[in-house]
Amino acid sequence: MKTGLLTALSIAWIAGGSFAVAEDDQVSMKRGSAVRGKIGQVSPSQIEISVNGANKRLNTNEIRVINFGDEPTELRRGRARAVAGKYDAALGDLKRVDAASISRPMVKRDLQFYLALCEGRLSLESGSGKTQATEAMLEFVRAVANSNHFFQAADLLGDLAVAQGDYENAVKYYGAISSKAPWLDYRLRAEVSEADALVKQERFVDAQKKYESIESQKADTPEVERLKLLAQVGRGRCLAETASAEEGIKVIEQLILEHEATDTELFGRAYNALGDCLQTADKPKDALMAYLHVDVLFYGDSETHAEALYHLSKLWQTAKNQDRAAAAKNLLQQRYAGSVWAAKP
Repeated sequence: MKTGLLTALSIAWIAGGSFAVAEDDQVSMKRGSAVRGKIGQVSPSQIEISVNGANKRLNTNEIRVINFGDEPTELRRGRARAVAGKYDAALGDLKRVDAASISRPMVKRDLQFYLALCEGRLSLESGSGKTQATEAMLEFVRAVANSNHFFQAADLLGDLAVAQGDYENAVKYYGAISSKAPWLDYRLRAEVSEADALVKQERFVDAQKKYESIESQKADTPEVERLKLLAQVGRGRCLAETASAEEGIKVIEQLILEHEATDTELFGRAYNALGDCLQTADKPKDALMAYLHVDVLFYGDSETHAEALYHLSKLWQTAKNQDRAAAAKNLLQQRYAGSVWAAKP
């Protein structure tokens, strides 16, 4: 009898079905060994886990992933794939989970979060389904306002709002992180995104103040230093509107000269901002060359590349090169059809 039961257990596990094995919850940390026990209260900044009868608090920014005892194997596999950025495969696993079979509310909420996360990230990649993805994540946040996934949820909502041209709500969502996160890098990352959304609204004075505040922070880590460089790019863009185009150009060119071009996102954003400043200075040929740097060298970030292609499609027309203007526009429409840049006239 025991042998038969063990065989059944083995088959169910290998088959990857919804069978779950009773075990402790496990919190895998970004550094150090995993923590096993029973998870209790959670909040955006901390979770509580009972380990051998003693309660222990863990900061959410130090956690890589949480697995729950008795959860469906499809949920565990889907979560692992989502954490690895394999959102399409993860969504397939997660959609196979029978939510009605899960009795533990915390596990049901985790399933809801990862479904919304995958839908949101995939919609940003494809350009379609952003409205539905936004509603799915908002439904999660409304249901579980104090979730340990709160900051991730707010960040995705901000990104989705930007992708839909809804910059007012983007500022609100990113602001929920910058006002509540207890960790400097989380706050500054959200503040950079807030300021970027303010620029999109042409609120240059407000954005410049926020960029300057970020730059004034002490750089304790490489991440904070990088965020300060992104803020420097943003400040240069704002200076072209609040002071003079030449001043903005000088700030951004200084950054480009003083740093290695290994961070493709940073340099893509820098050359786009430089192009904006040069257009403000009525230097269309120089602006075209700035945006070309993004198209040829720093095209890794889809939103940044789409922005550069939009400007190139206009500037090539100004340069009376209709073939290259059409090529830039076609690439924008084909590769980034769902972006706000593709929708612009």
